[in-house]
Amino acid sequence: MKPLHIRIVEDLKTGNEITTKLINEVYASTSNHSSNTINFLYRCGAVRKSGKKDGKHIIYVINPDAYEKTTKKELEVGKFRKKTNKYAKCDVKELMKTHDPLILKFNALLAGVRV
Repeated sequence: MKPLHIRIVEDLKTGNEITTKLINEVYASTSNHSSNTINFLYRCGAVRKSGKKDGKHIIYVINPDAYEKTTKKELEVGKFRKKTNKYAKCDVKELMKTHDPLILKFNALLAGVRV
């Protein structure tokens, strides 16, 4: 799954205007996440301020070389992110111990709701 800032510069063309409100509506992100995304794009030079406002939201314009700048910054920043193990190794007995009681409890709750 691609980060939000990469998806934005891929989806929107050069010269398009974006705000945190637009990112919230289109990409269904939180206001904090969308403002952090705008800040990241602004720091790497992918967007610039247009000087206009839409209510309380600043309008940003996407620069012509936004995708290249964003991917370059993403490679620099990516080495500081926490590495996660994509495939957790787990045997069947451990899986039954940890997940089976939860499934049984969920099924009991569903049966109570259905009655």
